[in-house]
Amino acid sequence: MKKKLLLVAAAIMLLTVACTKDKNCRCAVLGTQTVRIVTISKGDCHSLSFARYYDILDNLHVDTLVCTDYPFEADSLIVYNK
Repeated sequence: MKKKLLLVAAAIMLLTVACTKDKNCRCAVLGTQTVRIVTISKGDCHSLSFARYYDILDNLHVDTLVCTDYPFEADSLIVYNK
């Protein structure tokens, strides 16, 4: 009985840790060649559609984003020869 209780407690602990893991989303800013890495604690990367941020002059900017959680190489570029 103690083994079952211990296994259930371990499973709940693993489930709790897995659910709270932060996720890095790679987002393209529409209309530019900018790529932003956005970290979220819950939700889906595909549901991100905009980001708000302040610049040095304290002006609010809003970027329209298209995001994915697909694991890319950091700033990799694929060049096709014609």
